[in-house]
Amino acid sequence: MGEMTTAAGDVAAPVGDLRPMRTRDVAEYLGLSERQVLRMVHDGRIPAIKFGHNWFFSPRRVAGLVGMDR
Repeated sequence: MGEMTTAAGDVAAPVGDLRPMRTRDVAEYLGLSERQVLRMVHDGRIPAIKFGHNWFFSPRRVAGLVGMDR
């Protein structure tokens, strides 16, 4: 599997990394603002789990949004 990069061109964590991503991580990875990511969560376009005041995302599912889960 090749390296994944964020929209800014930085190397991202591997898809197999089990650590959940936070809103800011997903926003950076997808090249979106945190507000856009949260709007997509509320619209049902990005699966996430809310714990307290924080949203958490599966790295595999986020990678699947851009076709990097292969």
